[in-house]
Amino acid sequence: MKYCWFLLAILILSGLNSCHKSQMVETSKISYVDFTQVKLTDDFWAPKIKRNMEVTIPHNILMCEEVGAVRNFEIVAGLKRGDYTGLINWDAFLYKTIEAASYSLMMKYDKTLDTKLDELIDIISAAQEEDGYLRTYISIGNQKNDPEIEGKWENLKNRLELYCAGHLIEAAIAHKMATGKDRLFEVAIRLADLIDQTFGYGKNMGIPGHQQIELSLARLYEFTGEIRYLKLAKFFVDERGNAKGHKLYGEFSQDHMPFLQQTEAVGQAPRATYFYSGAADVAYHYPDSTYFPTLKTLWQDIVDKKMYINGGIGSHHKNEGFGKPYDLPNLTAYTEICAAISFSMWNSRMFKLDSRSDYFDLIERTLYNNFIAGVNTEGNQYFYACPTESDGQYAFNLGWYPGGELPYRAAKATRKTWFPCACCPPNLARYIHLIPGLIYAHTDQDLMVNLYIANQASMRVGPHQIGLKMNENYLEHGTVNLELDLPQRTRFNLKLRLPGWSHNRPVPGDLYHYQNKLQLQPTILVNGKPPLRLSINNGYAVINRSWKPGDKVSLEFPLEVRRVRSHDSLQENRGKVALERGPILYCVEGVDNQISIESIDLSEDTQFNLVSDPVLPWKDLVLKGISNNQYGDRIEFTAIPYYLWSNRGPTSMRVWLDSPNI
Repeated sequence: MKYCWFLLAILILSGLNSCHKSQMVETSKISYVDFTQVKLTDDFWAPKIKRNMEVTIPHNILMCEEVGAVRNFEIVAGLKRGDYTGLINWDAFLYKTIEAASYSLMMKYDKTLDTKLDELIDIISAAQEEDGYLRTYISIGNQKNDPEIEGKWENLKNRLELYCAGHLIEAAIAHKMATGKDRLFEVAIRLADLIDQTFGYGKNMGIPGHQQIELSLARLYEFTGEIRYLKLAKFFVDERGNAKGHKLYGEFSQDHMPFLQQTEAVGQAPRATYFYSGAADVAYHYPDSTYFPTLKTLWQDIVDKKMYINGGIGSHHKNEGFGKPYDLPNLTAYTEICAAISFSMWNSRMFKLDSRSDYFDLIERTLYNNFIAGVNTEGNQYFYACPTESDGQYAFNLGWYPGGELPYRAAKATRKTWFPCACCPPNLARYIHLIPGLIYAHTDQDLMVNLYIANQASMRVGPHQIGLKMNENYLEHGTVNLELDLPQRTRFNLKLRLPGWSHNRPVPGDLYHYQNKLQLQPTILVNGKPPLRLSINNGYAVINRSWKPGDKVSLEFPLEVRRVRSHDSLQENRGKVALERGPILYCVEGVDNQISIESIDLSEDTQFNLVSDPVLPWKDLVLKGISNNQYGDRIEFTAIPYYLWSNRGPTSMRVWLDSPNI
């Protein structure tokens, strides 16, 4: 066993050295195993997806009806009378909710939900204009001859026509896949064809102020095989920053210079990462494009200088986005849930271009911390912003809100039932269903295991059909067991991600580092023995062999409480540490601690016990710490997983704790 640890340590170090090279890996194209082929059996994500199906999605539908998002479509369709209600992007919230519900139907059929979607889709279809146009804000204004409402495609910067269209396309594809019904898909195709007829070289040269249409058109190409949709996606990428085609929107929309000249991530974080995701999709289908170096430069800028320890991005409320390098405030951090989602989306696409474990190190960090913190344990209250510190008073949780009399407009220092700009709740509801589809990826020769979540899966690697069963106690004990179900002996490369935290590397740069190093290395066994042919490539342990039915692979990752420090340039975190164990980030809340959490000092001799506290309203593991302050007083404190904070109302919270040992 010690030999295996030593060998693997050497291999990890050699593999990490190769990770610093930034050129694209030449390999056969990488594809993910579809989430419908992966059934989760774990104790962490499976219950949360079940809660999403049973509580969050019905709640999202109810709120879309209650606040008037559905009513806007009914007015355009002539089913009701009245004025437009809400912010200009409310159409998209209904589309994302339908997409989430469609994924739910793929996992478990529900006749009531199916019927409800049919009702909503009938209303949407009836609201579509003859030429295929569909945007309730513009249509209602035109019906009433409102002089303040611009005409179709006249204000692409602010009216979000193409943004909403992108979410309609994704919802329509999901619904057709789930039900086989064409009604919503036909609506989306008519709108996509209108956009294709309207925009492009020699036509309208405008681009959207809020990106989304790029990745949706690429998805529509993948679903239909119609190359014109992919070409249009490429047009929207190439024309961003081109002052000859349109009046530039500036940094907020990443429209300050041509894409290939951009070297820093600026502006609103979700717009940026939706855009980068779309560009990565185009690059995947145009391998000879020059997008990848720019994408890698922008990615490196975020990872090295602009990312929070919870995997979130977006420093400031003012622009919902990026600040200057190392400008990462804690109390006023934005770290929007939509940004967590779009950042994960972008990382998953970067992996298809550059098959390194770095991208899944970030996906794992974001999903287990920033992303899943976005919904409460009941499934019906949400974060929009998700900071890394709270005083229990500052009302951080507002979301974009330009003013006016709208429901749920009051900001809070805790979670909210809904928002005027409710982009985050349905975005989370749709994306959580896609997590099983991130676990495995493959080429013609390789099967890659990216996330360690217990499941049963079926997939093809080249000509071979492979079944795989994963059991794990990854979060508590660091163990993972795989069993292969094969019809016959099959040779392929099994690639197992070695999480960065398991070899003393919390993130793929130097923005954060561990103060205390792990002494043990991960172990890998095949049928109880060290594998004969093991190598490390791009952060993956690669086992090449002729696999036989019933072969078993076991992994064990050393788990300890880790102290994380920030880069010296991140001034706000100087003299402080954050606590992690495996992929889980911890925080302290005032409600759990009799002392002021600001007075907690972590000395070198601080001891931690991992416990399941019967007093707390959940079974998740918490840390009980015992330390001595600067006066020699014994201090006991409780730290909970960060994703659980603010489930018991407003209270103080800190991720970064004072530590005198620098």
